[in-house]
Amino acid sequence: MGEGSLGEYGALVGRVCCGPLRSLCYLVVDLREGEAALVDAGCPAEEVLGALDELGVELRLILLTHTHFDHVAGVEEIRRLTGARAVAHRADVEMLPRYWGWGGVGDPPEVEPAVEDGSEFAVGRLRVRALHTPGHTPGSVCYLLEAEGLGLLFTGDTVFAGAVGRTDFAGGDERAMRESLRRLLRLPDRTVILPGHGS
Repeated sequence: MGEGSLGEYGALVGRVCCGPLRSLCYLVVDLREGEAALVDAGCPAEEVLGALDELGVELRLILLTHTHFDHVAGVEEIRRLTGARAVAHRADVEMLPRYWGWGGVGDPPEVEPAVEDGSEFAVGRLRVRALHTPGHTPGSVCYLLEAEGLGLLFTGDTVFAGAVGRTDFAGGDERAMRESLRRLLRLPDRTVILPGHGS
């Protein structure tokens, strides 16, 4: 797992890359409080559980940027083994059965429609804020973690290095994507983008 530290906050952000689509999952960890959140869960449960054990922290929350199969494939097993809540925007929870059909086996994972624009989630003493950024899907969300004057923006499939997410899948909307990108451009310059795919 690749990782970076936010110093005095006792925070750590770790990254796992997996699968043929090189989906990225991120662990946001408050080391002092022993709590973690997982941003997206397309990765195998054993990788997440291994990282949690190594760090000695408990997973409380799975924050989904959207519900395409490559970002939710590990949700059910991770949720079952850790007791963590899995949450996404209502518009994407409604689309989950359709998206799950693109590669999922069995029933889709249990995901709560608990994310709205401006929702805040506690990870120990850290706060992660949701920004509704429709376009790739109707319920796409970016999550913003601000600490030490730096913003970490988990973008899922909204923004990549040098590219933006596709809008030609079910529920995609090019006009909504343009508006979402305009919104993200208003974030401070010290915002670091952590995308949902890459190496």
